[in-house]
Order: sequence, then structure tokens, then C-alpha cells
Amino acid sequence: MILHPKLGSKWEEREMWKLLTPVLTIAALCSPVAAQTPAPQHGLKSGYIAWTYTGEVLPGQMDNFKQVVSKVIAAVAQEPGTLMYEWSFHQDQKTFDVIELYQSSEAALAHVKHVVGEFGKDLGQVQKGLQLTIYGSPDAQVKQAVEGFNPVYQTHIEGFIR
Repeated sequence: MILHPKLGSKWEEREMWKLLTPVLTIAALCSPVAAQTPAPQHGLKSGYIAWTYTGEVLPGQMDNFKQVVSKVIAAVAQEPGTLMYEWSFHQDQKTFDVIELYQSSEAALAHVKHVVGEFGKDLGQVQKGLQLTIYGSPDAQVKQAVEGFNPVYQTHIEGFIR
């Protein structure tokens, strides 16, 4: 360390920090957060399974349908691997979609067994299934469990889930 002949080491320490502070600030700002902390892998590529189920409320069953759906949603909310479960009506107010997202094939299979086992009869009395579209790569057990719904399988291209 070279000392300033009149000001001493305190002066030099201050001068060093004056030079280093902008350099450290620029380095911190130029380093993206993603590079500092790798993002967890989520999405269909990492084993998530998604599907849309489209159905139609049977004539004269709207009130019963809404009651059954409320019970199903409350029960499904307790499934730890079910990440999303949303029911929506089409404009005609009788056709509906259920958008579902599962953490894994195991979670999707547990869901199918749970809902079909506990609510299958009630659901069958108030609605009819029109289409099941599956996204991701479910395992053979899931495919077997949903084969009665005549599913359509989509091929994943690329994407992400936060």
C-alpha cells in the first residue's frame, strides 16, 4: 500500500472504496438474478400433467350439477398434487370446461381414482363428457385410468409454468 505523504492510510482507504463502489455496483446489476439462483424446473417438460375436460350439463340438472360440482371442488382442493382445478361455463351456459393441472402422473392418477370413486355416480347423473384433452406425458397407469373418456393426447413443444 502506498501512503499519501500528508494524508496517510485513511485517505487511501477512502479513495479505494470510491473506485471499487461503482465497479461492484455495476457487477451486481449486470448479473441477472436467474444466473445467481437457478430457477426450479416446472412445467410439462418436468413431469407436470394438464388436461381440459369438456362436458355438458344434462337437461333439467343445472341445480343438481352446481351442487355436485361444489362438493367435487371442495374434495379436490384437499389433493396435494392438484395444482389447478377450475370449472368454467361456455357462453351457452350448459357446456363447461374443467382446466386441471397435476404435479405428476402419480397426482393425476390419485385424482382420477378419487373423483371417479367418490363422485363418479353423481357426476354421471348431471353431466355427460364431451372431450378430454391431455397435455404432458402421463404414464401408462394414468392412460389406462382415463381410457374410458376417449382422451386426445397433445404433443408438447416447449413452455413453462411459474
